[in-house]
Amino acid sequence: MLLRTLLIALIGALGVQLSPKLVAQTSLDRATETLLKHDGLAHATLGIAVLDLSSGSTITSLNAGKSLVPASLMKVTTTATALEVLGGDYRFETQLCYNGSIVDGTLRGDLIIVGGGDPSLGAGRPDGVLDLDAVLARWADAVEQAGIRAIEGRVLGDESLDPGAEPSPYWQWNDIGNYYGAGPGALMINENQYTLKLQRTAKVGGQPKIIGYEPDPGQLRWTNELRSGPSGSGDQSYIFGAPGTYDRVIRGTIPAGSGTYEVEGSLPEPARHAADWLKETLESRGISVSKEATASRAGVSSSYPVIDTYRSPPLRELIKLTNYRSVNVFAEAIYATLGRKLGAGDDPAAVGEAIVEFWEGRGLDTDGFEQVDGSGLGMRNMISAQQLAFVLRLSQRASTGLKETLPRVGQEGTVRSVLRGNARAQRIHAKSGTLKRSRGFCGYATMANGREIVFVIMANNYTGKGSSLRRAMGEWMRALVE
Repeated sequence: MLLRTLLIALIGALGVQLSPKLVAQTSLDRATETLLKHDGLAHATLGIAVLDLSSGSTITSLNAGKSLVPASLMKVTTTATALEVLGGDYRFETQLCYNGSIVDGTLRGDLIIVGGGDPSLGAGRPDGVLDLDAVLARWADAVEQAGIRAIEGRVLGDESLDPGAEPSPYWQWNDIGNYYGAGPGALMINENQYTLKLQRTAKVGGQPKIIGYEPDPGQLRWTNELRSGPSGSGDQSYIFGAPGTYDRVIRGTIPAGSGTYEVEGSLPEPARHAADWLKETLESRGISVSKEATASRAGVSSSYPVIDTYRSPPLRELIKLTNYRSVNVFAEAIYATLGRKLGAGDDPAAVGEAIVEFWEGRGLDTDGFEQVDGSGLGMRNMISAQQLAFVLRLSQRASTGLKETLPRVGQEGTVRSVLRGNARAQRIHAKSGTLKRSRGFCGYATMANGREIVFVIMANNYTGKGSSLRRAMGEWMRALVE
């Protein structure tokens, strides 16, 4: 790269007109040389690929064929595949039905919530989606409109489509009890998470107390090893707990201070909780339910009367939220749906293999490409910058609308703070990726000469503060549009 820069400088001094492509290469090469001087990259691997969107020709690259851990950049392969395989108009459906019969206002049978894998159910986002209370009220309204005044039976959360709502077996133990480690399932509710409310202490080293939940996740049994850290130290807490169990350990620190502090955890058995919360809502309206609410994997008959069908927004809107806010549980729900559609079953690694095979069928050399989850939380995921750039380019060439699901740099989503105040930055649509010792960005950009490109930049095993490297990568992206 240095030789090319010196040669172009010499040509310029001689008054020779440079092509826009060569100028772009020079600018990016200089930006890459500057980035490589960052102290945090001394022992790291940096992968870069910048391609022309139209032709696919390489504008610049560095270690483009090296497999790297992509962190949340893996959401791009998940969502790009979903837009092609499922289509942007795909919608999830959740049905409320019953078995048995209604006699004089009494349902002699069970009320059943049939999960369809909708990650937005009760989430209150994206815009227009009902929150948890509104969904429960809608279902209670439907029960009343069906003429049911009492239930001699149970409220069931049917999760036969995808039982368990368990996190990926490829995730770390210190992740799966926290909100971002919530697993997907057939019947998801409130993004499969709850908020834990803690009473802060004024003294550093003191023990904050657990004072409540929103919504109540049931009979969680806590071992509280949490302590108060220095003021302003942020949330350094972790919740530990095995899938499907109610024993939880909370460790780490929250900042010392006054008042309450909130952290979010992954909800055990969301299908059972959905049923239990609906039972409570019905009883608050005077509709008695004779038996305990529970989850079921038995499935339902097509002959059961349906009293409500709740449809999610179109998939493209869910994907936009997934990529704008990097929502793991949305990505995992989409990934699980792809597994069913592609015939890969419910093994996360098998779903990833099906996705890799899909892109291989589109012409991608997939050597070194492995995907084991939908969100990128797993450290076993790996892909090269060149491969990810290929996915970005083909997805946009196929007019799936992937670009529109990525936030504009300096303006929106997880890249809002990158190059903030730079007017040209909004010509970049990018997904960010962050894990311990993994940072990156990928997406689309329109260069100063109007040329459209795709780009990927990933660093693994960097040292120092991730925020410093993030800023340095932002400066590298500046060269894409200036």
